[in-house]
Amino acid sequence: MNCHDFNADIIPVDNSVSSDIMPQIKEMQKCGKCIQCLYTYIMLAPSMSDGEMIELFGADMLEMAELKDELNELAGFKLNPYPNRLRIARVNKKMQTISLQKERGDKVLVKHYINECLRQLEGDMLEEYYNMAP
Repeated sequence: MNCHDFNADIIPVDNSVSSDIMPQIKEMQKCGKCIQCLYTYIMLAPSMSDGEMIELFGADMLEMAELKDELNELAGFKLNPYPNRLRIARVNKKMQTISLQKERGDKVLVKHYINECLRQLEGDMLEEYYNMAP
């Protein structure tokens, strides 16, 4: 099975990974550069160490700046005519957890995620301000 055939939605949102899922993930052929690999990485990262993640994926995907567009799509920052709202919610929950982990706060994609969240919040606040009734 390759990364495009694996359904990372079976990974629980709470920070536990069941022992029956790990063999599937270990056997999966991962390119470590696609949106599906990044999604799987994000789903696993809060409950695993950086070393374990690098062993599974061959790289620290949270340090791969070239995956910013993929993260934007997964987190719902990029306009998509057919958004997968459940997947967006799962990614945001996991990225929030990852961003609170002291050892991961300085990673490229974590910083990008936080900056995009702030940009979204700022945009919402400005829109609210200008839409206020006089």
